[in-house]
Amino acid sequence: MRFREKLVSRIKELRNEKDMQQKDLADLLGVSRQTIYYLEKGTYTPKLTLSLNIARIFNKPTEDIFFLEPVIRDVIGGITIDQLDNLSDETGIHKGRIEDLRKITNKELEENYTKNELINLSNALGLKFEDLFKD
Repeated sequence: MRFREKLVSRIKELRNEKDMQQKDLADLLGVSRQTIYYLEKGTYTPKLTLSLNIARIFNKPTEDIFFLEPVIRDVIGGITIDQLDNLSDETGIHKGRIEDLRKITNKELEENYTKNELINLSNALGLKFEDLFKD
């Protein structure tokens, strides 16, 4: 088993460091402001040439701008202590182990969690197993 990952970018952070508006960056790249918005939101995956041009503008390697992050980090990171307690009660997984899912590796995931535990956790979160993990 592995974490399902999503593409994350630091474009907004880097743009703000340079005191740039989305429109300014869009104009430099020859794309729409909406493209920049969707890149920053993480709902648009850029083509290689666009990624390289963004890296050139910010004078950073592409891997410093774009990276993969497990989807579960956002999901677990956004829950309250009460919700965490409820998840623990509902799944039988100690809340510390649920919190650990934000920072462990794929190897640690395989070694320390059963597929059944992860299915139960996904269901308790109102998600499908496939939304958070890969077999």
